[in-house]
Amino acid sequence: MAGRAFDVVVWGATGFTGRLVAEHLARDYKTGVKWALAGRNQERLEKVRLDLSEQYGSELQEVPILLGDIKDQSSLDSIAAQTHVVLSTAGPFALHGTPVVDAAVRSGAHYVDITGETPWVKTIIDGYHEEAARKGLRIVPCCGFDSTPFDLGALLVVEHMKRLGKEPAKIMNVVMGSKGGVSGGTIASGMNAFAEMKSNPALASESSNVYSLVPPAARGGDGEFWGVQWSKELGQYLAPFVMQACNNRVVHRSAYLLNYTSSHEFRYQEAIAAKSWLAAKSVQLGTLAVVAAMSQTWLHPLLKKVLPAQGEGPTRDMMVGGNFKNRVLGWTKEEGGTAPTLVQAEVGDPHRDGGYWGTSRMLLEAALCLAQQQKELDASKELQKGGVLTPASAMGMLLVERLRKAGQTYKILE
Repeated sequence: MAGRAFDVVVWGATGFTGRLVAEHLARDYKTGVKWALAGRNQERLEKVRLDLSEQYGSELQEVPILLGDIKDQSSLDSIAAQTHVVLSTAGPFALHGTPVVDAAVRSGAHYVDITGETPWVKTIIDGYHEEAARKGLRIVPCCGFDSTPFDLGALLVVEHMKRLGKEPAKIMNVVMGSKGGVSGGTIASGMNAFAEMKSNPALASESSNVYSLVPPAARGGDGEFWGVQWSKELGQYLAPFVMQACNNRVVHRSAYLLNYTSSHEFRYQEAIAAKSWLAAKSVQLGTLAVVAAMSQTWLHPLLKKVLPAQGEGPTRDMMVGGNFKNRVLGWTKEEGGTAPTLVQAEVGDPHRDGGYWGTSRMLLEAALCLAQQQKELDASKELQKGGVLTPASAMGMLLVERLRKAGQTYKILE
């Protein structure tokens, strides 16, 4: 990829999250990073550039603009051929993502995005993993709040267990608290994922398996956590976390690619902490109600009328005043009759919401890790050199370090 004009091209720069990524670049990477804005509408891209220049400096008026359209594959090929990394925020990805991945793989660029649509990720694995691996290209979906902090949180615990000379048996990632909002793009992606599964029963059946992103021979038997239970480790009740529908599939793929265990017995689940059984039960029922409503495609037109539209999202105060904190609980395998060792870690961001201001930074740091640290990535004996990967299997602790420097928390507690 020598001689390319850009480190990163932001595809979908006029969308809600795309604008946030561009703002992070404009504020914190005026020097040292070569980047461009990309999309299909010249006027809207120029407006994004003008807003950035007014807020962060007139020199940003020189940021290049690249035009493309998913209906014109040659235009996407041209964009991908100019950059080390294509950073995509343009969803729903099942509708708009595949031509961008195709352009990246054929044009020899790495790729990151913010999808949480694991049925689509499965199609990308089936269609592009082998070619990307052969070319040494890292295609990394799910680099936002879906699923970076959860994937890297599990990796952090597993790496600590390795230093203790032990293997993981189970990891439970618990959301201890969060503050933020939701955007229309996230809602649209969720609705589209359910619509895809409704029209394709085989896809729905496969996607319901938490091991859907790993080969059948490497699959275990545990499912998702949808109940209510007491955690003696945390002293709180646990309720189901809706994002496990994406995150645990990603983490199980990381476990497969990085060989977390010598067998296929590794288990991963997610939950939300609640202070009482009643609070946990309310969260459980509310979560199940949301999933049920989203799964009814006949309700989607009504939901679109009352929920944020694509391009809309939380206010700036909600994002920069937001936060999230997760506790990662990991139990090692029992060996020789000894009790499992418990390892705990904390993952979070005290200054940004997870979903948008935080997601845009996670995505950007993943892109810059691929663009600027390829020699370090290639030198790693553990990390994958190419294919359709996960944040942990593509970038691992190098991405953890970047996110720590960006203000996020990744630390072992015990």
